[in-house]
Amino acid sequence: MAITQHSSADARLILPTFVDSIAQLEPDTPWMNFPRSPDLKQGWYTLTFKDLADAVNGVARWAENVLGPGDGKTTIAYIGLNDARYAATFIGMMKAGYRTLLPSPRNSREGQAALFEAVQCSIVVHSEGIVSAVDSITAYQPHISTYTIPAFEELRRLGDDNGTFPSRCGHDENERPLILHTSGSTGFPKPIALNHGDLAAIYHLRSLPSPPGRLSIPDVFLTSDELVGMSPFFHAMGMIVLLRGIFSKGSLTVLPPEKPPNAQLVVEVLQQRDAVLGIFPPSILEQICSSEEGLRALGKLKYVFYGGGPLARGKGDIINKFTRVQTVIGSTEAGLLPTLVVEDRKDWDYFEWADGSGAVMEDNGDGLYELVIKPKDVKYQGVFHTFPDADEWRTKDLLQPHPEKPGLWLYKGRKDDVLVLSNGEKFNPVGFEKGLESHPLVKGAMVVGQGRFQTGLIVEPEWAALASDHTPEALLDTLWPKIEELNNASPAHGKVWRSKVMFTRRDKPFKRAEKGSIMRRMTVALFEPEIEALYSDEASEKQLGTFDLSAGLPAAKAFVRKALKLAGVGLPEDGGDDEDIFAYGVDSLQVLAISSKLSHALSTKDKRVTVSARTIYANPTINSLAAAMIGEESGEQANGIAAISREERMARMVEKYTHDLPSSSVLATPSPSPEKHTVVLTGSTGSLGNYVLQELIDSSHVAKIYCLNRSGNAEDRQRESFQRRGIAADFSKVRFLHTDFGKDQFGLHDRVYDELLQTVDVFIHNAWAVDFNLALESYEGVHISGTRRFVDFSTQSKHRAHIIFISSIASVGNWTGVHPNEHEVPERLDTDHAVALPQGYGESKHVASLILAAGAQRSGVPCTVARAGQLAGPSNGDSEWNRHEWVPSIVISSKAMEEVPQDLGNQNLVDWVPMDLAGKTVRDLALSQPSSSATSQDLVRVAHIVNPRTTSWPELVPAVRKSLQKQSGKAIRTVSFGDWLDELKKTEPSPAEIQQKPALKLADFYEGLLGHQGMPRLATEQTSKISQTVARMQPVSDEMMRKWTQQWWA
Repeated sequence: MAITQHSSADARLILPTFVDSIAQLEPDTPWMNFPRSPDLKQGWYTLTFKDLADAVNGVARWAENVLGPGDGKTTIAYIGLNDARYAATFIGMMKAGYRTLLPSPRNSREGQAALFEAVQCSIVVHSEGIVSAVDSITAYQPHISTYTIPAFEELRRLGDDNGTFPSRCGHDENERPLILHTSGSTGFPKPIALNHGDLAAIYHLRSLPSPPGRLSIPDVFLTSDELVGMSPFFHAMGMIVLLRGIFSKGSLTVLPPEKPPNAQLVVEVLQQRDAVLGIFPPSILEQICSSEEGLRALGKLKYVFYGGGPLARGKGDIINKFTRVQTVIGSTEAGLLPTLVVEDRKDWDYFEWADGSGAVMEDNGDGLYELVIKPKDVKYQGVFHTFPDADEWRTKDLLQPHPEKPGLWLYKGRKDDVLVLSNGEKFNPVGFEKGLESHPLVKGAMVVGQGRFQTGLIVEPEWAALASDHTPEALLDTLWPKIEELNNASPAHGKVWRSKVMFTRRDKPFKRAEKGSIMRRMTVALFEPEIEALYSDEASEKQLGTFDLSAGLPAAKAFVRKALKLAGVGLPEDGGDDEDIFAYGVDSLQVLAISSKLSHALSTKDKRVTVSARTIYANPTINSLAAAMIGEESGEQANGIAAISREERMARMVEKYTHDLPSSSVLATPSPSPEKHTVVLTGSTGSLGNYVLQELIDSSHVAKIYCLNRSGNAEDRQRESFQRRGIAADFSKVRFLHTDFGKDQFGLHDRVYDELLQTVDVFIHNAWAVDFNLALESYEGVHISGTRRFVDFSTQSKHRAHIIFISSIASVGNWTGVHPNEHEVPERLDTDHAVALPQGYGESKHVASLILAAGAQRSGVPCTVARAGQLAGPSNGDSEWNRHEWVPSIVISSKAMEEVPQDLGNQNLVDWVPMDLAGKTVRDLALSQPSSSATSQDLVRVAHIVNPRTTSWPELVPAVRKSLQKQSGKAIRTVSFGDWLDELKKTEPSPAEIQQKPALKLADFYEGLLGHQGMPRLATEQTSKISQTVARMQPVSDEMMRKWTQQWWA
């Protein structure tokens, strides 16, 4: 046993008792300061300890009235705005006889479920303004009961009117009334239950003896001075700050909870308050110190504390000239670890352990030491109340001793190898490193990026295996396919770009232990100058160099190829200049990187040149991008190639994939359709595919389903998706096949492909890349060529499989431009290529539809072209509307912008189809085949998946606006779509901004909505006869919008 167990805690320090005592003896002592409104100019409220005590009593009475008397065992969870109710609630619940769990609203649904199960919690109490977090919990755990707690003032009045609530809080030392949790970065959140001794450790630290002439962090932090803090109260540091304010009677000044915390907001608070202390995350301090105004605001403080991560040395040195900056350390398990204020203020980022901390530094064998806490005087050591049976607590924190000053320790990271990027994403690089080390030319590999925005890679070559005349560029070319393979198996934030790869020199190898393993931290220290250079903008620009626009097309093409490689585009060395870069998985962030690199390379000090993302999307080959870059048409006349219209490009592509279709007269007569269908479904893991698969599984008319997907883990993803939606599906009649539609036989083995030919009679083709930025040519390699392969499959199949192709309204998006007198698109094909919307997505769907029509007319392939309009989230709310689509992107971005468009330009008509109803419609079409005896013209059937009963965006805006205001706690303006788009385009499209405003990725698409011509109406008369789902469909409602918007914040 680490400590002797006490039968009871100090009764004076039980939080409900302590608060009542201060309220009685010092009722007017300030406790918390908060703004009267989000507009700080409106002034401040100050809550006293009397106010806190009244609110605590109010919470206790409210809990007894609403939840019933507490029994000391029942756990409730509280999630709320970061305001005074956090303290009032958990102390009030303690007084009422309840345990309180404070979960992070940002936990995943699965993480919340595991956390709630671990502590046996089935009740959620919450404030207003965080409904999405609560709905996320109840959607995944429907047994959870939820209750909205009143406002603080109402709780205060309830307590004041009814007097002191008789406390049911026990005094047992081991009673654990408060539960926090660790971050769960390597798994689900882990609950940490705190007892009265844990909570009282903050009080005792105030009396911790310091060496003569020295000050400890408790001496200067746990004071009655006003402190400005911004940590969320469910977080360990936020709880330390709350407890500090109570036990030290030092008022806490908080930011307006309605606004997202940011550096400018902190500066404004500091300017208005006369606080003495402040504690902030390093990222906020680094932003504040970038301006004189920010530094002057920090200069008002006597001490600035930070924790939770490293503060850049240069930034900290700047702040240290204006005020005293000091690092602090703590954890959920241990609370605040006592350290000393460093004697030399230049050592602000070093720790010096206080005598009562119990800190022991154990050599880790690589020049670093692990911080281990040993029992000493446990009243100061919360961790040994958390874990009373522990003989020590190993923190896994690694620190480095000061080179000249014994007793000072610099934090260097965690004992495990997880990299924490500057955006908070975590990446374990071990699998990536070991994978690359399997290459014969690699002796060692190390992924770096701690505290950076993206990962980098240092490679130690196997020198003996290299040719004497090798070059780094040639070696990287050799290794790149392996790196790409590893990238594909890594999360997006863990991918390594080509411009972030470097090689060691022969005379500077990795640091290794005697057993041969790489000593990671020693190696990082050794290569620190190279790593700094790797991440400098100058290094990236130096790798690419500059380009003279007068150099001509051949030089421009070589330069573009080099820029693409540096941005991580996996072009094969033998790839042609006309190959589409998007066929190699280029994403929107890489497009932004290419745009940035080329723009910097082409600009001079006298002239700024911009290669926009739109230019890259419109010119997706090396040839066309190089030509566009130097100001020539992509159909360069010097090459003898005249520019051609989009209509001719579509016509040529249709001809290319249909000219050699076999005549039905030479094909074998198909066998009759079986009694029960065997169905191929492509894209089953997508939004629509999920619901189509569910309908096919549930149908008694379907015997077997083959899911053809491009990902190798489709089955796992499918099952997880069904589980998230609460669907208990029977997968016994489903088989998943890993396919590539760009290859013959879809990349399947002969035996498997022949099995499909002999059994399949229905082929639902749903898989298609939805990217409105891509050009038509970007769809050819997989999607257009794949469509021809589906026709070939049907002609060879025993039952002449009926192909149901999920097309799009975009394939006829220019209908009114071609047919100005026809206001509704009929349910038939149109061979006029001008009817397609002038963008690659719509053009590709149009081309594919005509390939299928040719297959029907020449080869007797029965097909249904189903033009889908806007598919929305499910009507039953069992999953979210894909937040990356254009409508969700507008709503999500509107929250961050605090304004929502009152119109959608030319897209005001809402004939959206909920996703679950779209799945049923596809099922109806698939199981209702064209007659095998029909004429070739009749073998082509066109259906429209749109809602025959419409509403409009302006009619839905009030519901959207109300939901946004409820989620954000802010006033949301309504503006015209043009003004909204202008405001959006003022934002620099950085990765961080794109996360908050995903509409930035679709800005060019939204520009098109400002034109006079909107999407045409699609007729549904014939479709309604085939599908009862369409015939009975109801319009999109306010309630549907409410559900969808709530899910986007979950």
